[in-house]
Amino acid sequence: MADEVDVSEEQIRTIDYDGIKYAVEDLPPRIIDGFNMLIKLQNDIAEQSYQLKKSQAAQTGLSIELKNNLAEDKVKPVPEAALEEAVVN
Repeated sequence: MADEVDVSEEQIRTIDYDGIKYAVEDLPPRIIDGFNMLIKLQNDIAEQSYQLKKSQAAQTGLSIELKNNLAEDKVKPVPEAALEEAVVN
């Protein structure tokens, strides 16, 4: 996908938008700017989707590592009775 619609590029002669083809040479500058913005926004969405997946994978990996470290270091959870006593006091 091209980053920008550039009228000077010979290979881009038409744009298909919502199933309708438009000749690039017939588009006014504000429409070309709109298409450029739309392309950039689509690229931003793809990047944000990638970043979210990457963060979720890191979160999952860190959660597994913490669980393993808690077990390896034999850290004991607080007993329920101690939790209930702390709430009452």
